[in-house]
Amino acid sequence: MGVSVMGVGFTGAVPTSDGLSYRELITRAARMAYQDAGIEPEDLDGAVSVEEDFVSGYSIADEYVPDQLGVVRKPVYTISGDFLHGFGSAVMQIATGSFDVLVVEAYSKASNLLEKDELLHFAFDPIFDRLGVTPHYLASLEMQRYLDPSDYDLLDVAEVVRRNREQAIANPAAPYGTSLTVTDVLDGRPVATPLTDLMFARHADGAVCIVLGSDEAAAHFSDRPVPVLGTGWGSADSVVQRRDLEGSVGTAVAARRALEEAGIEEPAVQCDVFYLSDLYAHRQLMHMDAMGFGDEMLPVINPDGGALGGGDLFEATGGARLVDAVRQIRGEAGAHQVGEVGTAFVHGWRGLPTDSCAVAVLGSERR
Repeated sequence: MGVSVMGVGFTGAVPTSDGLSYRELITRAARMAYQDAGIEPEDLDGAVSVEEDFVSGYSIADEYVPDQLGVVRKPVYTISGDFLHGFGSAVMQIATGSFDVLVVEAYSKASNLLEKDELLHFAFDPIFDRLGVTPHYLASLEMQRYLDPSDYDLLDVAEVVRRNREQAIANPAAPYGTSLTVTDVLDGRPVATPLTDLMFARHADGAVCIVLGSDEAAAHFSDRPVPVLGTGWGSADSVVQRRDLEGSVGTAVAARRALEEAGIEEPAVQCDVFYLSDLYAHRQLMHMDAMGFGDEMLPVINPDGGALGGGDLFEATGGARLVDAVRQIRGEAGAHQVGEVGTAFVHGWRGLPTDSCAVAVLGSERR
C-alpha cells in the first residue's frame, strides 16, 4: 500500500514564543496541517507523537496530545527520537492496512528551559559519559576524530555554518538567518575546543504536524498529496566507547534502506534537493560522507537554512525539514524555492550522544 503526505503544518520557529503555551503551538500546527490536508480531526484514525517527557517537564506528557490533535479515544503511538523516526513509524502503520489517515506531531518549547545543556546531560550514561563538563564535549571529540583523516578541516565546518545561516535569510520560518564570515564562526565563543558556539544550532520554539494517508485516502481528501517513496532508519552502537566517532553508521544504514525502497540508485543525480542534519556543522559533512558524497556532488543542501538557520527544535527538528521538502516539491517554498523539485531526500539525526538516524525520500509522483 502506498503512503502519501496529505498536509503539513508548521508554526515556524522563533527564539521565544511568549504568547503561546506548547500545547497551543501543537494545536495551531495541527489546524494548519488539517486544513492543508483537506480533512477534519474526525477523519483521523490516530496519531504518532514524537515527544520526550524531559522536554515537557513531567511524566507521560503525551497523554495530553489527543486533546490538541483531536484524536481523543483513538490510538496514539509515542516515539522518542527525531521527527523522521516517528514519520517512518506512521508510514509503516498505514502500510499495514490498519490505518488510513494518521497525524505525526512534535514540538519544541525550548524557551521554557533554563538550562538546556543540563537536559542534554540526561541522555548521557551517568557513570561513563556524564563527566561534569559541557555535554558538547562529545561533539568536539567527534569533530576532531572525523576531520583528522578526512579531506575537510575547520574552515569547511565554518563554511557549513556560513552557508546555512545565509540561506535561512530567505526563509521566514527560520529565526537565525544572518550573514557571517568563516572567521566569525571560528572566532566564536569556545565551548569545547575547537567547537565554538556558532558551530551548532541554537534552540528555538515551534511545532510541526504532518498528515499521512494511504494513497487512496490522499486522493480522496487532498488536492496536493506528495508520495512517500521510501523510508529507512539505523543506528550505530549505543555505547559511545564502542563506536567509531569518525563516521555515521546510522546515516549509511538509513539512507541505503530508504533509497532502495524508493528505487533510487544514483541519489546525487536522481534527487533534486537534500536536507541533512546540521545540528552540529561537522555532522552535515559527516552525513554526506556516510552516503559517499562530496560537498560538491549534491545539487542543493538545506535550502531552508537547516537547523543552524532554523533552530534546534528538539524532536521537531527533522519535521521542519520535511515540511520544507513538501513545499519545495509543491513549488510553495517562496523566496528559497530552488526551482522545480521532483524528488527530495530528507535526513534526521536524534542528536547527541546517539548516532540514530532516519531518512525519508519524497517525490512529486509515485515511481
